[in-house]
Amino acid sequence: MAEQLADIIDLPTEYVTWHSPAEALWVASTPTAYVGMVDRNHDGFVATDCTGRELGVYATQESARVAVYGAWVSPARVEETSEQALIA
Repeated sequence: MAEQLADIIDLPTEYVTWHSPAEALWVASTPTAYVGMVDRNHDGFVATDCTGRELGVYATQESARVAVYGAWVSPARVEETSEQALIA
Protein backbone atom coordinates (compact mmCIF):
# COMPACT_ATOMS: atom_id res chain seq x y z
CA MET A 1 0.00 0.00 0.00
CA ALA A 2 1.39 3.39 -0.96
CA GLU A 3 2.04 5.85 1.85
CA GLN A 4 0.62 9.34 1.59
CA LEU A 5 3.04 12.27 1.56
CA ALA A 6 1.60 13.55 4.85
CA ASP A 7 2.54 10.25 6.50
CA ILE A 8 6.14 10.47 5.28
CA ILE A 9 6.82 14.16 5.94
CA ASP A 10 5.65 15.85 9.13
CA LEU A 11 4.31 19.13 7.74
CA PRO A 12 2.09 21.66 9.48
CA THR A 13 -1.57 21.24 8.61
CA GLU A 14 -2.56 24.92 8.85
CA TYR A 15 -2.60 27.36 5.98
CA VAL A 16 -0.27 30.34 6.08
CA THR A 17 -1.73 33.67 5.04
CA TRP A 18 0.11 36.92 4.38
CA HIS A 19 -1.20 40.36 5.33
CA SER A 20 0.30 43.80 4.80
CA PRO A 21 -0.62 45.96 7.81
CA ALA A 22 1.71 48.76 6.68
CA GLU A 23 3.64 49.79 3.61
CA ALA A 24 6.73 47.59 3.04
CA LEU A 25 5.69 45.11 5.76
CA TRP A 26 4.18 41.64 5.26
CA VAL A 27 3.14 39.43 8.17
CA ALA A 28 2.59 35.67 7.91
CA SER A 29 0.23 33.82 10.22
CA THR A 30 -2.03 30.82 10.56
CA PRO A 31 -5.36 30.80 12.37
CA THR A 32 -3.50 29.84 15.56
CA ALA A 33 0.08 31.11 15.23
CA TYR A 34 2.36 33.93 14.16
CA VAL A 35 4.74 32.58 11.48
CA GLY A 36 7.05 35.52 10.79
CA MET A 37 7.38 38.66 8.72
CA VAL A 38 9.13 40.32 5.81
CA ASP A 39 9.96 43.99 5.75
CA ARG A 40 11.61 46.00 3.01
CA ASN A 41 14.52 48.29 3.76
CA HIS A 42 17.27 49.88 1.68
CA ASP A 43 19.19 46.56 1.54
CA GLY A 44 16.31 44.41 0.31
CA PHE A 45 13.67 42.22 1.92
CA VAL A 46 14.44 41.18 5.51
CA ALA A 47 12.93 37.86 6.63
CA THR A 48 12.27 37.30 10.34
CA ASP A 49 10.97 34.09 11.92
CA CYS A 50 8.31 33.69 14.61
CA THR A 51 10.88 34.19 17.39
CA GLY A 52 12.16 37.47 15.96
CA ARG A 53 15.38 35.94 14.64
CA GLU A 54 16.53 37.48 11.35
CA LEU A 55 16.76 34.85 8.63
CA GLY A 56 18.54 37.03 6.11
CA VAL A 57 18.17 39.80 3.55
CA TYR A 58 16.82 38.75 0.16
CA ALA A 59 16.69 40.38 -3.25
CA THR A 60 13.00 39.58 -3.74
CA GLN A 61 9.94 39.53 -1.54
CA GLU A 62 9.15 36.02 -2.75
CA SER A 63 12.55 34.69 -1.62
CA ALA A 64 12.12 36.26 1.80
CA ARG A 65 8.65 34.74 2.14
CA VAL A 66 10.04 31.31 1.26
CA ALA A 67 12.65 31.71 4.02
CA VAL A 68 9.96 32.60 6.58
CA TYR A 69 7.82 29.65 5.53
CA GLY A 70 10.83 27.32 5.58
CA ALA A 71 11.74 28.38 9.11
CA TRP A 72 8.19 27.67 10.24
CA VAL A 73 7.98 24.27 8.54
CA SER A 74 11.41 23.09 9.65
CA PRO A 75 12.78 25.21 12.52
CA ALA A 76 15.48 22.65 13.45
CA ARG A 77 16.90 22.69 9.93
CA VAL A 78 17.19 26.49 9.97
CA GLU A 79 19.04 26.35 13.30
CA GLU A 80 21.47 23.76 11.89
CA THR A 81 22.10 25.95 8.84
CA SER A 82 22.76 28.97 11.08
CA GLU A 83 25.21 26.98 13.21
CA GLN A 84 27.02 25.75 10.10
CA ALA A 85 27.31 29.30 8.79
CA LEU A 86 28.92 30.40 12.07
CA ILE A 87 31.44 27.54 11.92
CA ALA A 88 32.43 28.11 8.28
